[in-house]
Amino acid sequence: MRYETEQALHVKSLAMDVIEELVKDQSNYEPKDLKQVTEMFARCMCDLVNVYTNISEDHEMTLRGTVIKAKIGYNALKKCRTVIKD
Repeated sequence: MRYETEQALHVKSLAMDVIEELVKDQSNYEPKDLKQVTEMFARCMCDLVNVYTNISEDHEMTLRGTVIKAKIGYNALKKCRTVIKD
């Protein structure tokens, strides 16, 4: 499998984990935390478009940064989740 494809699939996996986390019942998030997660994944989208359209000169470095941003976004979401108690 090509490196670019492998990294893109890794970002997709983290994005799917974020979706799973967000749709869980009994969770509450602060707007500032959701803003951080949204920013990280928006930056990931920009990076992936740059790689896909060959705007990025160093695909490997760009993709490494993209995976790191996705991990930061996912970890931020996991850290800020508070369970709503009845």
